[in-house]
Amino acid sequence: MSYLVFARKYRPQVFEEVVAQDHVTKTLANSVKNNRVGSGYLFCGPRGTGKTTTARILAKCLNCQKGPTPTPCGECSTCKEITAGSSLDVLEIDAASNTGVDDVRTLRENIRYLPTGGQKRIYIIDEVHRLSGAAFDALLKTLEEPPPHVVFVCATTDPLKVPDTILSRTQRFDFKRVSPTDIAAHIENIAKKEKIEIDADAVRILARKADGSMRDALSLLDQITAFAGDKITERDVVNALGLVDKQLLFDFTHAIAAHDSRKALQLVAKVIDGGVDVVDFTSELMEHFRILMVLAADENAASELNLNPEEIKQYQEQAGYFSLGDVLRLLKIAGDLNADLKFGLNERLVLEVTAVKMAELESTVKLEEVLEHLKQESPQNTDSLFSQAEKKNYGIEAAGKVTLVKPQEPERPLTPPVHTRAINLALIQDQWDEYLNHLRRKSAMLSSQLHMGQVKDVKENQIKVVFGATGSNSKEILERPDNLRTITDDLKQFFQSHVSISFEVDKELKMPENRDKKQVTREDINRLVDESPRLKKLIEKVDGEIIGIRKAE
Repeated sequence: MSYLVFARKYRPQVFEEVVAQDHVTKTLANSVKNNRVGSGYLFCGPRGTGKTTTARILAKCLNCQKGPTPTPCGECSTCKEITAGSSLDVLEIDAASNTGVDDVRTLRENIRYLPTGGQKRIYIIDEVHRLSGAAFDALLKTLEEPPPHVVFVCATTDPLKVPDTILSRTQRFDFKRVSPTDIAAHIENIAKKEKIEIDADAVRILARKADGSMRDALSLLDQITAFAGDKITERDVVNALGLVDKQLLFDFTHAIAAHDSRKALQLVAKVIDGGVDVVDFTSELMEHFRILMVLAADENAASELNLNPEEIKQYQEQAGYFSLGDVLRLLKIAGDLNADLKFGLNERLVLEVTAVKMAELESTVKLEEVLEHLKQESPQNTDSLFSQAEKKNYGIEAAGKVTLVKPQEPERPLTPPVHTRAINLALIQDQWDEYLNHLRRKSAMLSSQLHMGQVKDVKENQIKVVFGATGSNSKEILERPDNLRTITDDLKQFFQSHVSISFEVDKELKMPENRDKKQVTREDINRLVDESPRLKKLIEKVDGEIIGIRKAE
């Protein structure tokens, strides 16, 4: 016996088996039950969502020897013939291959004949929008007044190309894309019947890759099964379909957020040299940014995304790197890349240009934020910020009061007095060690204390540094007004932006292995002073204080 692919083997045979199209199947079932079946139907929707399958089920409902019934038996000769595609009373016509007016005229001549075994003759015209204008005109009268024994079911993936004259003569049903959740559940059900072990992450990838098409999902499952056998993992799916590794997308986004053009170009080389299809990479990158956009717009939307807990955690972290405006601009650049690739340009070149453009993209800054920074910089007096000409041009009427008016031609270009570059977690993480070395030139003690903490979050240009259970002493030292002012000024200088910093102690925090394994407590310092009279005398002489203990190299 020849092998039957999953898409045909598990094709729904009754309305209840059609996935995620209840609004269509329930209406049709009630129509059959109440003897209110129309003479013409138009099924619209994306490919692989069940249009032709539903038309065949309707044909069985009308011609079943135990019917008409909304639940065909599937056992009588008529049902079996329709299932096998051999019924003389169910004719499927591919409009893409039979586009001419002569084909429609032949159809009109044949509809006069009565059914051979059932009660109705059902004509299923697939991709009906491909008919020519003359063919549509020839079909109009037949659709409007067909013989009582004929039912037309037209299917199309592009209803906008179907003339209004056809739409007005048929009952329209819109099939929707199948959600990733419904596709995943169906894949798991079929895998169970086929005794295939497939992990949840692999199912999620297949459901997302199917893009709302159940037929595509089953075709992909067929392909993966041929590749991996009866045990399928996420890595099998990625390798068999040549998909983009998720971690590559996260790394690329991190490099962009950190404004690291060199790293971004290295990842482009990894894409090209690794044989990854650039079009697929672009598509996956746009989907990656789409998820970031959703989370940036609504941080509580994670439950609606088809992601595992680890992926959700990574996406939420990266969503914090950008403002919503940043993500929208990145999506626009990725869309431009997708368009450029269609022109057959050098793939490596356009991808490298895009990577650098993204990495060098400055963060979106709202006008309100600029004005707020101006106010913080000089809340009492604007004289130091603007020249007399600029005051007149920009409507600065009194000290501390800024009114924006329609500008006249300025005497010279206005240079923003404050740099308002947005800072994100990725940028801080990548440059934190470099910053600590920068701070060390001003204060080795403050740099050493900051080194004992971890940068955990960055929001609205405020860096949050968290210390472990023994870090309360470091927190106390760093929060002293003079020390905090030194750090803040140095942060502004290093990152060329308004940056503030806050400190917290988390007793559950586990320090990385590259940090000091044991932080010094106040008790350690007191014990050291008590055990060393000379050290105690020195401290008293210079009126000093021990703030930390480090082992000399």
